[in-house]
Amino acid sequence: MVSVISQRSESPWESVLRLLHCVADVEVEPQKKIYDEWGRFVARADLWVIGTRRLHEYDGESHRDREAYRTDLARERRLVEIDWQRVGFTSPQLLFEAGSIIAGLDRLLGRSWDPSRLARWHALLEESVLRPSGRARTTWRWKRGR
Repeated sequence: MVSVISQRSESPWESVLRLLHCVADVEVEPQKKIYDEWGRFVARADLWVIGTRRLHEYDGESHRDREAYRTDLARERRLVEIDWQRVGFTSPQLLFEAGSIIAGLDRLLGRSWDPSRLARWHALLEESVLRPSGRARTTWRWKRGR
C-alpha cells in the first residue's frame, strides 16, 4: 500500500502528484533544495525525481498571478542555468493525462512501459473522492455513519 500522507507535502495536489509517482514506482524526494556549484541556494522544488536532474511540481492557479509568474520564470531560469529541468503539472493533467506523465517518466528513467502502473493509478483514483465513484462511496459511508 502506498502511503497517502507525507508531512513534507505543502498542498493536497502536491500530495496527489507525489502519489502518482509512488504508484508508478518512481522514487522522489519532496521539498528538494537545490544549490549551485558554490553552495548558493537556487530553489526548493515539490518533488525531485531521484537519480535525475528533473524536478516535478504542482502548478495551481496561484502560479498565474502576475508577480508569482515573474518569480516562477526567474526561478526556472536559475534552474536551467545550473542544468536542472523543472516540469509543472496541473490538476487536470494529474487526473486525465497520467498515462503521458508515466510514459515520460519511463523515458526519463530508461525503462519500458508497463501498463500495470497506469492501471494502479486509475484504480486508486476510482477509490478516491477525485472520481464520481469514490465520491458516491464516501457520501454513502458518511450517511450510513450518522
